Amino acid sequence: MKWSSFLAIPLLALAIVICFSPAQAYERPSILLLNSYHNGYKWSDNILAGIRATFAENNLDYQLYIEYLDSKRGDQPGVADSFYQMMLKKYGPGKFDVVVTSDNRAFDFVMQHRDDLFPNVPIVFSGVNGIDAAPLKGLPVTGIVENAGIRETFDLAFQLHPKTRRMVVVGDDTVTGRAIRKQVEEAAAPFRDKITFDYWYSQPLDVILERLKSLPEDVLVFFIPSFYTFNGHFYEPGEVVKMISEASPRPVYSSWTFLLGWGIVGGRMADGRMQGDAAASMVLRILKGEPADTIPIGAVTDNPYQFDYLQMKKYGITSNQLPPSSTIINAPQSFYKISKEILWIMGLSLALVTLTLLVLSMNFVHRKRLGIKMLNQLSFQELLLNTIPQLICWKDTHQRYLGANRGFSTFFGINDPSELIKKTDYNVMKEGRFTEWALATEREVLASNEPKLRQRISVSDVSGEQVWLETNTVPIYDASGEVVGTLSTAEDVTREINLERQLLQSQKMEAIGALAGGVAHDFNNILTSVINSTELALTDVEETTDTADDLKRVLKASERGKLLVEQIMAFSRPSQEGFRNTNLEDLVRDTLTLLNSSLPRNISIEADIRTGKTPKVYADPTQIYQVLINLCTNSFQAMRDSGGILEVSLEEIHLDKSQADMLNLQEKSYYKLTVADNGPGVHPDINDKIFDPFFTTKGKTEGTGLGLSVVLGIVKNHKGAVHVISEPGHGASFDVYFPACTGEGAEDEAPQCSGPSQGQGRILFVEDDQDQLEVIPRVLQSLGYEVEAVPGAEQAMQLLQKDNIFDLIITDYDMPKVNGLVLASFAARLRPDLPVILVSGRSKVMSATKPAGNICQVLPKPFTKTDLSEAIRNVLR
Repeated sequence: MKWSSFLAIPLLALAIVICFSPAQAYERPSILLLNSYHNGYKWSDNILAGIRATFAENNLDYQLYIEYLDSKRGDQPGVADSFYQMMLKKYGPGKFDVVVTSDNRAFDFVMQHRDDLFPNVPIVFSGVNGIDAAPLKGLPVTGIVENAGIRETFDLAFQLHPKTRRMVVVGDDTVTGRAIRKQVEEAAAPFRDKITFDYWYSQPLDVILERLKSLPEDVLVFFIPSFYTFNGHFYEPGEVVKMISEASPRPVYSSWTFLLGWGIVGGRMADGRMQGDAAASMVLRILKGEPADTIPIGAVTDNPYQFDYLQMKKYGITSNQLPPSSTIINAPQSFYKISKEILWIMGLSLALVTLTLLVLSMNFVHRKRLGIKMLNQLSFQELLLNTIPQLICWKDTHQRYLGANRGFSTFFGINDPSELIKKTDYNVMKEGRFTEWALATEREVLASNEPKLRQRISVSDVSGEQVWLETNTVPIYDASGEVVGTLSTAEDVTREINLERQLLQSQKMEAIGALAGGVAHDFNNILTSVINSTELALTDVEETTDTADDLKRVLKASERGKLLVEQIMAFSRPSQEGFRNTNLEDLVRDTLTLLNSSLPRNISIEADIRTGKTPKVYADPTQIYQVLINLCTNSFQAMRDSGGILEVSLEEIHLDKSQADMLNLQEKSYYKLTVADNGPGVHPDINDKIFDPFFTTKGKTEGTGLGLSVVLGIVKNHKGAVHVISEPGHGASFDVYFPACTGEGAEDEAPQCSGPSQGQGRILFVEDDQDQLEVIPRVLQSLGYEVEAVPGAEQAMQLLQKDNIFDLIITDYDMPKVNGLVLASFAARLRPDLPVILVSGRSKVMSATKPAGNICQVLPKPFTKTDLSEAIRNVLR
């Protein structure tokens, strides 16, 4: 019978869960687990497992954050302070609903920094030794004391070995080691009249192993979980106790479950999973509203007796000498049990065979027809399952595969789905992180009997590409309603996630553009005041003084600030800014200046601009920026691993008829902008595809394939062309052709003004910025004009209704309540012949002035005294 016969059950279960499961919203508590040690240490891993299991049993939907102090391997000076700074930067104060600590170092750290990192956050500790509860009274702190069964282990060991006269205690001199030693000393007190306790602490491991070899018959060894560095290697407690057991001729006892099976006989064991379970139960009580300081500090009192059969056999210990209900590992299975199992299997098999023969004898013909029909149906269902693009698999309650579709096996590089049957993910998966995540999800579904839907994770497919999968995991029920396994489906949503990221990036850039516009407006106001105040100050000092030189440097710095704001505004303007006669050389240089600071250190830019004159093209400057940025970004991404040179050149060329026909252009002059790199180049097989939308050679999560298609679209819109020259291993060169402006299309050079000119007339100056309201009227007065200055449009309107003898209005655009455009329209109704100069630091004002015909000029901020005088002269002449 094929495993695909199980297809009907998972498909039905999936349909029922998706169609009828209501969406639920949860308040997910945030829980921090601060671990004293490191990931992979069995004791603290067991505490984490106990916490997770208890939360799962209680159907708690939570966010768990795990941090490791790594105090056993990295307890150097200053590490704890660095860890504190990291926690403060990473989380900030008061982020969590509950903080759970594992062992002494973590608890000490939390109590030391509780006011800074976890103000008013309940704290639950576990695995702590030697705690003093008195200072904790009234604080939101409770937890579980480790309480290893050391006294009971001593008592049992001395009963099993009545000739014992000495106990060697091996441990380390860490915070936890000292705390456990105190417990050992308290447990040893009742035996000191008969037993001598010898503490081997902080001795080199080679010395300990050598001393153990010569122990006499009246000595036992007790091991406290300790870490040692030996011959340049760091050894975990399990590895250490194994070496001690092999070196010692006498039995080794301990009181911690995770050491069982490494060479200890056993004892009454403290179990990390029970510690985690007890601590998690306290967390649940706190999350339900019970104050932490009202929950008494507890301890696990039912630690089990556990023993290793191999060590018992080695030292002649029998099971009837052990306490009742003791657990023994590595014990051989009894013959009776084996026979009973075989008997059950044989009986069940015989019954099934008899029943099968009876049914076959009665319904042979019917079953044959039914079998053919079923095989056809199953074949169709298997074909349908393998046709579905989703990844589908189903498992039993032991998380062993019962089946999978072809898409699942192909994605993970498995030759055939049948290879998965009866195996677990640990046997077949190469993606370790995905394996742990998938198994944890399935365990939650089995434990909670609730589906886990629309979960996303990034994994590597068989080719190594990073892919985002959206998974759904649901329980599978048998006819009686019992959960018999899980069904999981996964869908590649990398494209959707990339599109979401693009949308977020677009929104982010739009917000940055709006922010840049606002910052530029305010900065322009500041620069206007600085420039004009400095120019006024220059008129009051001697030309040859140091003060005059300082003021001139202020003007130069202000000009650099003005250029910087213009560059910022160029990137914040929308692409619909419009075409105009544009200096292509300035555009290229400005773009390279901005790009140069963002390139990796192993990539340098070389620019070669050989036009010989001002290169003018009829273009949208923002779109030209985008073309150059996309091409440069493409190049330095190709060279980011090996480094190289990014060459950008600009030259004027004339295309003859054959050259123009090859590029599908007209025979005329063009400016050729070239972006070249010495990266890996473009393979000939894809040379014709690189401009296709969404075509990319990058990883699925790295690129969208839109950059070059956008470049081609912009260049075509400018009546230009793009030509690519590339050879694998020798880089790539992109030549972009823009038609040169000639005749009517060429922009006239702006007339040069030697300096501010004097004039006369009465000017109404309107500005809400107090600094400019004080400075600009003085500038206008120095130019020979009479000035009436008001701080807003409403005051200006009132003044115009009373006094209508002004020759000119100079008004700011951005003002509270009423802007300058409304003021200009109001003035036009009173006096259509009254000209207006509109002042603004925003580029959008250029198009906003069209409805008001009396606005003769827009003066952009920041402006100099010369700019102001030239604008007035142009309007009043």
